[in-house]
Amino acid sequence: MSPLIHAFTGRWRTSFGVLTLNIAGTRVTGHYGEHGALAGTLDGDTLSFDYEEPGERGSGAFTLKRAGRFVGRYLAEGGDTPRPWIGERGWDGLYETTFGRLRLLHAADGVEGFYEAAGPAALRGRADGDRLHFHYEEKNASGEGYFVMAEDGESFTGQWRASGDEEWSDWTGTRMHAERGIQWLFVLEAHWQKSLADNDYAFGDMLREVFARLANIRVRHRIFHDADSLAHWCRELMYLAEPAVLVIASHGTERGLSVHGEIINTPRIMQSLATAETLKYLHFSACLVANDEARSLKSPPFPVSGYTTSVDWGASAMIEFTLLDMVLNRGMTPDAAAAMLPKLVTYALDEAPERSPYPPAGFRFFPKAK
Repeated sequence: MSPLIHAFTGRWRTSFGVLTLNIAGTRVTGHYGEHGALAGTLDGDTLSFDYEEPGERGSGAFTLKRAGRFVGRYLAEGGDTPRPWIGERGWDGLYETTFGRLRLLHAADGVEGFYEAAGPAALRGRADGDRLHFHYEEKNASGEGYFVMAEDGESFTGQWRASGDEEWSDWTGTRMHAERGIQWLFVLEAHWQKSLADNDYAFGDMLREVFARLANIRVRHRIFHDADSLAHWCRELMYLAEPAVLVIASHGTERGLSVHGEIINTPRIMQSLATAETLKYLHFSACLVANDEARSLKSPPFPVSGYTTSVDWGASAMIEFTLLDMVLNRGMTPDAAAAMLPKLVTYALDEAPERSPYPPAGFRFFPKAK
């Protein structure tokens, strides 16, 4: 039996309650919640299945991301929009702790964690039953500690001490769960104004006014000034439990974003988002970035879009309001929304109708790498 089959076996905390999977060769059976059941087959690190529960049946697939997490989607029979189905176990997950939010990634070779402490901070250790022993590194400090998981897996108690100290201090945490149906719209925007003579305007303000009216959407709008502040806000995405859509609005060039004369290339931005577990779509509301000289957008870990032209402000606004409404309000996947976009906004791609007041925008969509 392969390590991947071993990794799928057992109990998982999922979007729909505890899921228990049993493996026999490449055949999989499982049950979840009070009455849900599934059956399927394994192919490498992917489990394809059919499920059935009172009043509903359908199909789906899980992909093993690491020992402590799978990501998946399911589609109810008769439905047209796949929905997410996520599973975690061990230490994997997001926690509200004594020192703010902590994201733990439980892989086969150990547990890695991320939190903020006067800047990015990290811990790494190994699990031994219900205990996690770790070493932590912060900007101005380092040390060791341990966590002990509660029997129900929903909280931990623990202690830490700085290198060279003998005294221990408490560090406790409670597991955070995604609120069903909630999505985030996160807008990161550079200052457009160069002087007091410039009028006040911000694209994020407009997006907030439109999408904050929806009961299931949480909107956050933040300003960045340089590469470091953009990286900080990108890292914040890892501390969200629910799915998130990110819009980065700024001046752009073929080499990346242009902020106060500084070029922030797309590889650096993508690296800042490497631990954004719930990010489902990134759109660059910026000129020319989709040309991407480094080609870092060609096989992204999540869908990405942008423009190849010096797109007009008003033209891009209409494109983006339409695109984001399809994803956030109409329940469409980013792939489906991007395919529908040129049918609704006819100048979005490389051609415009005769006498169009808007030139072609050069919209490009890069689907998530397989």
